[in-house]
Amino acid sequence: MEAVIQAKAEGVKPSEVEAPSEPGRVVDLMAALRDSVRAAKEARGENADRAEVRPMRPQKKAPSKKTAVKKTSGKKAPAKKTTKRTAS
Repeated sequence: MEAVIQAKAEGVKPSEVEAPSEPGRVVDLMAALRDSVRAAKEARGENADRAEVRPMRPQKKAPSKKTAVKKTSGKKAPAKKTTKRTAS
């Protein structure tokens, strides 16, 4: 990669870079983690059979914070009386 950068800096067209012929090794990270936990527990003398990964229980939702609502007396205000005006 450094050769490509250097060539571009000098204004020369960089040569084609060949891709690796073999694909990389794919690692199962969860399996590696399980094995690591199991080995650590065995080293401490704990029961390694319990190192199995268990699904987490869903957590209870916290109650939502609602704004305080003012309570009214429940009585409605009387309707306004309108009087008919006569034209003079």
